Amino acid sequence: MITVIANLKGGTGKSTVTFNLAVWLCSEKREITVIDLDPQQTLTDVAAVRLEEKIEPPIHVLRGPLPGVSPLRHAEETLIDVGTADLESFKQALMIADRVVIPVTPSQADIWSTQRFVQFLNKATNGCPPESITFINRADTDKAIMASDEAAAALTALPGVELIPQRLSDRPMFRESFSEGLAVFELEPRSVGSREFDALAMALFGHERATAEPRRPAPPPPAAANVVGEIAAKPAMHLEDEPLVPVGNIYGSTPEIEGKRKTHSAEDGDKTGKGKKRKKGKKEKQAKEGKKGKKGKKGKKSKKGKKAK
Repeated sequence: MITVIANLKGGTGKSTVTFNLAVWLCSEKREITVIDLDPQQTLTDVAAVRLEEKIEPPIHVLRGPLPGVSPLRHAEETLIDVGTADLESFKQALMIADRVVIPVTPSQADIWSTQRFVQFLNKATNGCPPESITFINRADTDKAIMASDEAAAALTALPGVELIPQRLSDRPMFRESFSEGLAVFELEPRSVGSREFDALAMALFGHERATAEPRRPAPPPPAAANVVGEIAAKPAMHLEDEPLVPVGNIYGSTPEIEGKRKTHSAEDGDKTGKGKKRKKGKKEKQAKEGKKGKKGKKGKKSKKGKKAK
């Protein structure tokens, strides 16, 4: 199976994900081919660090023009890392891909970019795109921050792509392991990040996904109300001319998200005790003021009584 890890936007973690997947597949005794078509060659660099440090198993990365399809089919799994700086190689990789994996970081700019990439993918493959899978990368570790859930809700609205629930959180260990030529599960095997990555790799390369499905024409967009459907129904345009239309606002509100926000704010109030303290404080102040008022009145009355005598 040929898997292309791609997105139009830079900084989504494509090379990091590709490298970790390559090491994971090797650890599973899969025969792999890894190709770096990104002119930045980050994947090539990290593989070189691994070779210099003599870390097993070594990851051999091919560079340069994309080889013919038939040699790639000999490998059990082929991973291709691409970059938009070489758009022709990017398009060629999409044409031969059995599926495309799209890492998306939780920001509004990334949602827009992913929407545009789906349009670009459909056009580059003449309306017969490969299986397209997206997931949230660099998700917030603080559950009170709703950006990751809001981004997931926006991605669900995109036709032609499947959002899988597995996420990779924004953890320093991904950067640290990468700089040392190690996969995250090699650096810290028992960490949360390691478990997250294992779940993602299993979702992508488990036995249920081992056989590539034949390509089918892209499904027609859903009816009217969906903003994405309205864009998809328009005639194909050049990438640079495509209007930028938001697919939901990740800082907006949906009933699900609003419910989660209320839950989190209530939990935070209970944890800190601020809500209860404020209420108690108000009541205590009111009680004290009431007592002072009564004492003042009594004092005035007693003074008047003495004067009368």
